[in-house]
Amino acid sequence: MSHTDKSKPHSQSKFWFQKSNYMGKFLSKQSNEIINKINKKNMKNLIFTLLIPILSWGQTYYDRALNFQNNIRSYYDIPMLSYDNELSLAAQEWADYMAATDTFTVSDDSYGENIFYMSLDYLLERKKDALLEASLNWILEPGDDYSTYNQIIYPEANRVGFGISHSDDAVYIVAKYNKLYK
Repeated sequence: MSHTDKSKPHSQSKFWFQKSNYMGKFLSKQSNEIINKINKKNMKNLIFTLLIPILSWGQTYYDRALNFQNNIRSYYDIPMLSYDNELSLAAQEWADYMAATDTFTVSDDSYGENIFYMSLDYLLERKKDALLEASLNWILEPGDDYSTYNQIIYPEANRVGFGISHSDDAVYIVAKYNKLYK
């Protein structure tokens, strides 16, 4: 005796078996389309979930910050920023200087620049992405003059580099852009 014979009277067991294993005959076309969409969505979610470790492993330290800034630029239909190694070297040099001297000030070079610092304890305790945290701050809390925000959305700037360094107590983050917002 099968499981369906125990749970349903014999006259209904064949129908129950068919209905539970092949719903297509008993559902409307629209219902089948909805079920197919759900199945496809669930498969996409499964594939995405399985790929997250692979994708995150291939990311660089600046990807999230760069993507965030490019998302903001996309709202204004501004060309995307691309990562620039030379700008990153300049940004790293300035971040190292600020960390070594424990000073928070913009450099006097001709690049566009955003700077940010935070407590080293805050970064470590909360496991924050320092570059993303800085980018969020430049957008959400730009200060009185909005210069950090304007630098990010400046249409003539199309390349960026990032630097990060720390002192005993603070983390210093620098973003350098190929064009200075005017």
